[in-house]
Amino acid sequence: MFLFPLISFIVVIWLVVFIMNTLTTNSHNDRSNNSNTNRTSTQSNRPMEILKERYAKGEISEEEYLKVKRNLE
Repeated sequence: MFLFPLISFIVVIWLVVFIMNTLTTNSHNDRSNNSNTNRTSTQSNRPMEILKERYAKGEISEEEYLKVKRNLE
């Protein structure tokens, strides 16, 4: 009679720990995936940002800017 309540208690505790671990792991994976997506989109825009910066600084002419911009798009 004493064994059944003890085993039940252990199973309930194990389930709570398992569920908490699963929720925490899924939440962490979602955040990692979102940050990777943001990083990829930022990296893909970087050449255009550099081009705009160079044009703004006067390092390249308008003609060069428009030519490179067409190539990047």
